[in-house]
Amino acid sequence: MDRNIFVTTSRVPPARWRQAFPQAAIVSIVPGNAPEGTIVWLHNMTPAQLPAGKRPAGEYHFVVADDEPSDEAGLAALSQGAAGYCNSHATTELLQTIAAVVRNGGLWVGESLLNRMIGGISVRSPTAGREEHPALQGLSVLEREVALCVARGESNKEIARRVNLAERTVKARLTIIFEKFGVHDRLRLALLLNNIE
Repeated sequence: MDRNIFVTTSRVPPARWRQAFPQAAIVSIVPGNAPEGTIVWLHNMTPAQLPAGKRPAGEYHFVVADDEPSDEAGLAALSQGAAGYCNSHATTELLQTIAAVVRNGGLWVGESLLNRMIGGISVRSPTAGREEHPALQGLSVLEREVALCVARGESNKEIARRVNLAERTVKARLTIIFEKFGVHDRLRLALLLNNIE
């Protein structure tokens, strides 16, 4: 069974946590006996902020759920071993999606932070190599432009403006591009096109 534990010092944790995961434990201290593979949701704290000796040993997935998320706090959480960073008041559906992504070995961050990370990758990569990537040959002209925008770290909204499409059309094109490249998300696409993977 998939296990979720929410660690919080809040007297009234968001009701959505229980709605998303009815069997989840909501505690103030990480239990030492949680089964491996458990997702440990840290409310307004990072893995490094767990009290000394209270970080469980073994294979756990940490997701930081922040009341006031910011890109800087997200980067700090990821650098301390978190596999995800989100708003603590996310919808039940989003919380379940985050859990599924993290449980399957993925990384979950918001769009702003993701684009910032991709932008950092893009700056460190030669543009010429990206535009000549052999995998781009199998794309239409529009798909190629969308893929290169993602590799530069542009958001769906920015891409939609650049190529004069609706944002939902950009999302649909990205799904096709992901399939053609054999990747599951825009971070993997950006890594591939920037010759990092």
